[in-house]
Amino acid sequence: MSEPRGPSSAAVLAAVTELSRHLHLELSESELVEHTLSALAPLFPDRMLALRVLDLRSGDPMRIYSRGGVLRPGLEGESLTIKDTAAGKTGLKSAVLASARLRTSGRWDSPFVGAMVGFAVPLVAAGELYGVLDVGYAGVPSGDAPLADDEQAALPLANALALAVRNQHLYRDTALLRDYQARLIESAGALIIGIDRTWRIAVYNRAMAELTGYAPEEVVGRDLRDLLLRWPDRARLLSVFRAALRGAYQSAVTAEVPRRAGGVVRTVWTIAPVGRAVRLVAEPDANAGVVGAESIVLIGQDQSRVHDLQQQVIRAERLATLGELAAGVVHELNNPLTSITVYAEYLQRKLESAACDANDLEKLRRIGASAQRILRFSRELVQYARPSTSESEPVDLCAVVERSISFCEHLFEPEQVELRRDLQPVPLVAAVKAQLEQVIINLLTNAVHATGGHGAIELRVSRTSQNELALEVCDSGPGVPEQDRERIFEPFFTTKPDGKGTGLGLSIVRNIIEQHRGHIEVTDGPLGGARFVITLPLESH
Repeated sequence: MSEPRGPSSAAVLAAVTELSRHLHLELSESELVEHTLSALAPLFPDRMLALRVLDLRSGDPMRIYSRGGVLRPGLEGESLTIKDTAAGKTGLKSAVLASARLRTSGRWDSPFVGAMVGFAVPLVAAGELYGVLDVGYAGVPSGDAPLADDEQAALPLANALALAVRNQHLYRDTALLRDYQARLIESAGALIIGIDRTWRIAVYNRAMAELTGYAPEEVVGRDLRDLLLRWPDRARLLSVFRAALRGAYQSAVTAEVPRRAGGVVRTVWTIAPVGRAVRLVAEPDANAGVVGAESIVLIGQDQSRVHDLQQQVIRAERLATLGELAAGVVHELNNPLTSITVYAEYLQRKLESAACDANDLEKLRRIGASAQRILRFSRELVQYARPSTSESEPVDLCAVVERSISFCEHLFEPEQVELRRDLQPVPLVAAVKAQLEQVIINLLTNAVHATGGHGAIELRVSRTSQNELALEVCDSGPGVPEQDRERIFEPFFTTKPDGKGTGLGLSIVRNIIEQHRGHIEVTDGPLGGARFVITLPLESH
């Protein structure tokens, strides 16, 4: 049998050059290995070739590719073995050498059946081990095998494969990191916009799309300056963005962001420069050649939520103040006003029996009515400021509505107001029955007053979802102007003439509904007037 000879330097150079032409990032690991084996096979005829590839970091099973030989069974579960001398020459990191999946030895550990002579070249790049190239000989005495020449010839191709596998891992890790970051940006509750140095929008996350109503595909790639055409205070924001592109960090930048459906949302932003200094693209209204950031990132927050929290704090502070005021009012006014009322009624009966002057009787009636009004106001003030001490219980909302209507019959009888009911059978709610009655009586009284004594009122109970019920009270009155729809729930705000209302009724209503974990709002109604909608959670929710 003829002695196998090592490949020439020219053949090795040609093989490395040809292999480099085929290795690129888009190839899979198996394709990289197959190209390498195809380059090795002509250089080492009659040799057994095996490439064992593994990732020490991931712990994935070893992958084995071979040509020209039969592999020993069970290799996938074995540790890789490399010679002590090879470990030193290739510059493997100490942490790699300490891995449980790698061991060093003074002899070659053959992966082939029937091959006791051969060598292994570690696949090393940047101190990391990515596998081993094994070359085995069949039937050749160790003294006749050109081991040193073959190993020297195999080394450039093994290095090329190791570098390609490393680049593929880095490319894969970079893609995973990029996708992970993209998911983070999309899932973030903050408003996020990214802008490159040419003012092009590169990032526009889901929170921003939901806020404005514009999908990312409608915005990404556009010039930010075009987008700002619809934003109020455009000139100030352009100045802020120019400063950020020049490298200035900006915080607490307020802006009103327009929505596709109409209106604006108050927001606050932090604007940060990102990346190394670059020469910015010249602008018509800026100096050419200004050095600044590679891009900027805008991170914002919807201030409407903060505004709602602030309003809740303000209401809580008002409640605390009113609680102290109410206690003093009741203490100071209740007893004298009761005396005034009793004496006024007594004198009124006495003058009526004596057939006194009608003007004097009217004055007494006004005294008694005024005293009653002050007493009623003090009770409402206490009711508004004092939290409920009653326990919730399962309540039939329709039954509460029917009972409340019976309490208001005196309002409908003298007036020409038609009451229409649509009370669908609904599940129970957890509530304080007396408080719900107070809510409904208040809304019905307001509705009657709104109609001016002529018109119609609709009262409807329905189930709006699996978790909620709705109570609607609609009237044919003039309605509530849009600018007053939030203010009517504020304490002491009233649209009624002087002397006709205290401005606490709807405040009490909202306070009760919020204590029941519900919500109340007012809109235009189907009868042309106001439509009050109350939503309440079901008992089990």
